[in-house]
Amino acid sequence: MLVAKRRLQIGRPPRAWREALLQSGLHEIEVDGEIAIAAAQVGDFHDDPADRFIVATASLAGATLLTTDQRILDWKGSLRRQDAAE
Repeated sequence: MLVAKRRLQIGRPPRAWREALLQSGLHEIEVDGEIAIAAAQVGDFHDDPADRFIVATASLAGATLLTTDQRILDWKGSLRRQDAAE
């Protein structure tokens, strides 16, 4: 959707971009019931369901979330995050 809205440029079709990332070692994490419950319990966070899933997934995985989303970067909750613009 971000590519279609021209808010993100990835230089190739999304399917080819994903395949290249997977081949380079990116590990996808499937959304499961545990992540869905965690997303619902994120707490003091805005209501965008996609962002809630992203935050919950990174948190449960113990991963650092790389993002330029200012709402996620400014959130006071417990989450390792890095501004992708830096």
